[in-house]
Amino acid sequence: MLLKTSLSALLSFLFLSPVYAGNCILENLPIKPLVQGKYDAFQGKTAHLDLRFSNDANTGDVDAFPEPPLQVFHTDTKTQCDINGGIWVRKDIFVSQGEQMLVTHEYSGSNDYLVFYRTADCSKVQEIDVSYAHWKIHKQALHVQPVKSNGKKKAMQNYTLDAFCKAVPAGKE
Repeated sequence: MLLKTSLSALLSFLFLSPVYAGNCILENLPIKPLVQGKYDAFQGKTAHLDLRFSNDANTGDVDAFPEPPLQVFHTDTKTQCDINGGIWVRKDIFVSQGEQMLVTHEYSGSNDYLVFYRTADCSKVQEIDVSYAHWKIHKQALHVQPVKSNGKKKAMQNYTLDAFCKAVPAGKE
């Protein structure tokens, strides 16, 4: 009887939990100076996360952060993990509504990527090459429009975000 009750409780949890219930929704996170008028540290805050970026140049407002690490503080558990990525684009930082996934636009030279990180431990989950492409994240969808060197557009690549916030090519979810 105990095993039957435990199994039914587990199945109920799996089928009714928010992780299983639907797609991941990403929201753009504003990144602002940690202290107004100072430009050596920047911050993005959610209900349970505090993201910190450094700006060693400290010469004013910036569009990108080339100084690793990106620090991810968990305000509820008082834990931290670090991400040592490329150059992060300030306007292109996204967090999932459940705060389990962080998506950053990173570049190095002529290479651009959207990189998906698990916020619990800062592990890289996925990266999508967006070099030479126009792209847009809209809630649970990612649209990538590659552009040829002659300026002509290639076929649009559409992705949906699954319940675990991984980008899956549309039609294959």
